[in-house]
Amino acid sequence: MLKYTITKSDANNGTKDKWYGRIVYDEAIDMDGLAEHMRQHNIPYTKGQLKGVMADLVRCIYELTTAGKKVKLPDLGIFRIKARGKGAKTKDDCTITECLLGNNLSFRPSGAMRTKTWGDERNRWGVKWKRVERVERV
Repeated sequence: MLKYTITKSDANNGTKDKWYGRIVYDEAIDMDGLAEHMRQHNIPYTKGQLKGVMADLVRCIYELTTAGKKVKLPDLGIFRIKARGKGAKTKDDCTITECLLGNNLSFRPSGAMRTKTWGDERNRWGVKWKRVERVERV
């Protein structure tokens, strides 16, 4: 179940005094926790083997995305390097430090992850939502 809370923006911009929904996360699962979770699904590998495979996967995704490639994992999503920037008045003024800001690793769900999790505007795929009061971040 996904939990969310409603908060009012107090930023001094166009969002001021508008209300926004925010997802509340219970915890962050690390690689160790994910390996243990997978092991509990009767996968025929040990927790250590699973962690090793996942560590290699993470390293390879880094290598490939920083080489300018997108990495698509079927029914999960696509990883890629994404950047935002600000415009320059001339082509020569558009340098890496001026026009490519805020680089990060982006993930876009695809396949079963996209349809089962996000569905359509009616949320027909059964993701359950629960509104909660404001929760302090840990």
